[in-house]
Order: sequence, then C-alpha cells, then structure tokens
Amino acid sequence: MINLKHIPSLSIKALFGSAMGLVLLSVLWVFPGRSEAMTVYNLNFVFSPSTGSVVPMGTVTVTDLGTAVRFDVVNKAGAGTKLDALYFNFAHGSTNPNQLVFTNVSAPTNTYTTLLAPSTSTTVAQLKADGDGFFDGKFEYKSSNFLGNGQTLSFVLSAAGQDLTESDFSFFSLPGGGSGSYILASHIQNLQPGSSSAWVGTVAAVPLPGAAVLFLSGLSGLAFLRKHVRL
Repeated sequence: MINLKHIPSLSIKALFGSAMGLVLLSVLWVFPGRSEAMTVYNLNFVFSPSTGSVVPMGTVTVTDLGTAVRFDVVNKAGAGTKLDALYFNFAHGSTNPNQLVFTNVSAPTNTYTTLLAPSTSTTVAQLKADGDGFFDGKFEYKSSNFLGNGQTLSFVLSAAGQDLTESDFSFFSLPGGGSGSYILASHIQNLQPGSSSAWVGTVAAVPLPGAAVLFLSGLSGLAFLRKHVRL
C-alpha cells in the first residue's frame, strides 16, 4: 500500500490529474460518437383561458434512448392539481405518427388512452388541444385518473425499423384558429384559487446534449474526489 504522506504534494496532484485523464478517455471510448440528447420543455404558456406566459405549471423531458425516446412529464401546478392530458408533435420523414408505439408507460393499465394522427399533415378533431392547434399524438387519462402535483408520468415512444431521436418531437402544432402553435400542450384541472382548469402549452425548449450530461457528471465526480482526497 502506498503511503500518501511520503509522496510530495506535487506528485500526488500529478497522479490525480493522470487518473482523471484516464477516466475521461474511458468515457469517450465507451460512448464513441453517441448523439443521445435530452430536451426539457416548460409548460408555461396558458392559451385557454387566454393568459399568456406563466410560471411553469409542469415540465416535459424528452430523452433520446438510441432508437426510441422517453417522455417524463412532471406536474408542478400546485397542491391538488390534476394534469389529465399531454399533446405532442412528431416529424420523422416518411414515418407517420400512427406508426409510433407506446411502451413502458408508468401509469397503471386501463387508466389512460392514446391517440395518434394518420399523418403529420392531417388535422384530426380529436387531436385538437381545446381551440388552439392540431397535434400528432396525445396521451390522456381516463375519467377520475390524473397526474397529481409533484408526480411523474413516463412512457417510451418507438417505431419499428426507425431510429427516433428527441429532435423528431420538437415541432409545432398545425394552426387551429387560436393564438399560436405549440410544441406541447397539456390540460390541468383544479387550479387554485377557484378550482379552475387551463390549457397550457410550450413555445420554446432547453436542449441538453448527451455530451454535456457526461461532462457535467464528470465535473460532479471531480468535485467529489477533490473534496475527499487531500492533495
């Protein structure tokens, strides 16, 4: 066993730096050329009733899994609120929305329904978020079921023979006669005060490439080591 007390401080620092370099090289070797990414969307624009920008009432994180994508929906609208639907868009070349498959749904079986449009250029009444925009797909809880405040809904979307990415879902809805188009839309009930409900959409995104995730994770690990290894 090496007694660190007998090694000059400079040598320990050099050894530490070399070790971290090897760790980073290992990460690059294990994840060569990966393009995985995640994008965080804030549900922060209330379009019905017409209100405009608000403090985020929820978030939707879309993560690239390699050939499929995962949606993680979080209700942040406050105590007692009920998020009961999520509408999204899709554009992937010749693949139509109705070729998408829902899997790994965190909600209990028989508590929800899903609906997908026949194509990205078709307007379907059942996929219109209130009076403002036609979407390509939706996840909707059945009556008396919902996503409560602080809870997370997760599901994976894939398509046979297709390599989907999170950017395939970063598109705006077709115009629906309202005030604008949205990347995502959701309906939330029991908002306080007054136990009202609202339709809230997303007009922008915050992309976070997978490489950045690895880099940030590496920095966190480095900070931990520097804190616990006395140089």
